[in-house]
Amino acid sequence: MGRRAAVLGHPIAHSLSPTLHRAAYAALGLNTWRYDVVDLAADQLGAFLESLTGEWAGLSLTMPLKQTVIALLDHIEPLAEVVGAVNTVLVQAGRARPVLTGANTDVYGIVTALGEALGPARVPSVRRTAAVIGGGATAASTLAALAQLGCTTPVVDGRAR
Repeated sequence: MGRRAAVLGHPIAHSLSPTLHRAAYAALGLNTWRYDVVDLAADQLGAFLESLTGEWAGLSLTMPLKQTVIALLDHIEPLAEVVGAVNTVLVQAGRARPVLTGANTDVYGIVTALGEALGPARVPSVRRTAAVIGGGATAASTLAALAQLGCTTPVVDGRAR
């Protein structure tokens, strides 16, 4: 039986997730796995999650769904709860329906990217101050990543909602 995963959000056509995931599936020999793109507004998320079946393995979430999904999950990992944003949903077999667990992998990705871009010798310079442009879920993840790196004075510049 093939497994399915997808990236959800709106708008979503620009996402590189399908290209990256499909390449990974091919490299790993997961020839029966599918990775789809689902253009979905926040008010459609609940119905979509209720429609999931046992073939689903996981979901990648982008805006505007990273915060909306939290109330619809069975479980949420501690970091995602603290950050207030979920970008990954693990779909596991349950008794009557799939069990949904939310996670935030953005923080790890941001910490890793900054470490690679700056190099180990320069990461301590982040500890003083850093600017975050934006005020959404990814900005919250960025602030958590900066805190992990020891940043003491992050400055956030985002538009008012």
